[in-house]
Amino acid sequence: MNRSVPPPSPAASAWRGWLGAALALTLGIGSAVLVAQLMMAPPAGDLRQLAAYLAISGVVTLAGGWIAIRIVDHVVGFSLRTKSFFAAATGSAVALLNIVIVAQLMFVSTGHDFKLLLALIAFSAVVTVFFNLRIASATARRLEAITALVRALASGDYAGRAEVSGRDEVARLARDVNSLAERLHTAEAERTLLDAERRELTSSISHDLRTPLASVRAMVEALDDGVVTDDAEVQRYYATIRREIERLSRMIGDLFELAQIDSGALRLEMRPVALQEIVTEVVDAMQAQARVAGVSLALRIESEPPLIALDGARIERAVANLVRNAIEHTPPAGSIDVRVACLDHEAMIRIADTGDGIDPADLPHIWTRFYRADKSRNRSGAMSDGAGLGLAITRGIIQSHGGTIGVHSELGRGTEFTVRLPVG
Repeated sequence: MNRSVPPPSPAASAWRGWLGAALALTLGIGSAVLVAQLMMAPPAGDLRQLAAYLAISGVVTLAGGWIAIRIVDHVVGFSLRTKSFFAAATGSAVALLNIVIVAQLMFVSTGHDFKLLLALIAFSAVVTVFFNLRIASATARRLEAITALVRALASGDYAGRAEVSGRDEVARLARDVNSLAERLHTAEAERTLLDAERRELTSSISHDLRTPLASVRAMVEALDDGVVTDDAEVQRYYATIRREIERLSRMIGDLFELAQIDSGALRLEMRPVALQEIVTEVVDAMQAQARVAGVSLALRIESEPPLIALDGARIERAVANLVRNAIEHTPPAGSIDVRVACLDHEAMIRIADTGDGIDPADLPHIWTRFYRADKSRNRSGAMSDGAGLGLAITRGIIQSHGGTIGVHSELGRGTEFTVRLPVG
């Protein structure tokens, strides 16, 4: 698991900076003394004098430069380019000053060699400042681009990306900001989709609950007002009220179960069951509904799967949803073929109907809750509750068992749903 690393405290950063400066100063003095010894072989006293001078010069330069940069940066606010120029210029000035002082201490001849050395140091200073400014300018431009991207992200624009070039810290920062932008873009797209689904959910719930409630209210008022007095008509009203209440109960139960599936709180009671027995019970229970709809419902067990650890009640509901869906959308004189088989360590259930099929434009959306493909799948059947939750719940149940569900449909020829569940 990734853990965020807290940034070092200001005190720790200051100590690290001074420690680094001390190390650099020590290495610089050591290098200068070593080079002087190898190339000039001066007396030991001169070497000690040189080392002492360089130590004093280094401490004064580092301390003075650091204090000057902090004061000016606090008052004026240096840019990265200005800081780089100031650092290069300070280093070059210190080098020139050291040359002059060392020459006065008789480490360097004050004649032709000294003048030539000053000229070379001046040339090196200009080149150093130039390269420092070039690098600082390039780094500043890259940081400015990243800053602009961060500001765009803060304003809600997640489409931009920073250019990633090189392998330095700025390139890693650009990659991290791009990764952040991608995640924010994905989160925004998901939030927009969820908002749309939430609005559709609210609208659909309001519509689908209002319809049976209005029907129940109208019939109860009719019975209460004595508008309906015939015993047969009264019994019909009571039967309709009971059916609408059952419909409401089923819709509320579907909403509750779908909420459990979405939140990952769906609890499965797993035990070894025979899948073919569950499918057989569903088909037998729905034969009467198929006959009322004028549809032929047949079951074929092509090969019996072994016992599988499943929540039998949930799988039964998923299969029942698919069979009920096929009955609702198959015209009279049509047929529904349910097959069970075991292939390649998977238990398979196929439910194929000879209905009108699903329009290709609607096919990707059939798993969306409350989605109604009315243009290709009529929902006027007697068993249809109009909620549009059955397929969403079915997919959630199958996926919670580690299985998959797919659909193939052709307009005018029918639809086939295929459920695959792992065996073992």
